[in-house]
Amino acid sequence: MNATRGSRTQPMSTTASAQTKNERLLAWVDEVALLTEPDAVHWCDGSAEEYDRLCQVLVDGGTFEKLSEAKRPNSYLALSDPGDVGRVEGRPFI
Repeated sequence: MNATRGSRTQPMSTTASAQTKNERLLAWVDEVALLTEPDAVHWCDGSAEEYDRLCQVLVDGGTFEKLSEAKRPNSYLALSDPGDVGRVEGRPFI
C-alpha cells in the first residue's frame, strides 16, 4: 500500500505483522490508514511482552506512573490533563 503524506508518497504495509487473514478487516485498516496517514500501524497480539512494552512507552512519555510493586503489582497511575475541556465540572453538559 502507498500512503500519501504531503507531497511525497511512502510505502506503508498495514498487513506486515497482521495476525489475521480476514480480508474485510485488512481492507478496512488499509482504508483508515490512507485517511489518517499514521506513521505506523501496530497490530496488537495481546502478549505479556507487548503489555510491558506499551506500558513502558507510556511511563517514558509521562502518561503513566508505575505504582509500588509491593502494594500494587502491575499497576499504573494515569491522570487526565487538567486543561482537558471535559474536566469543566462547574458547567456539565449532558
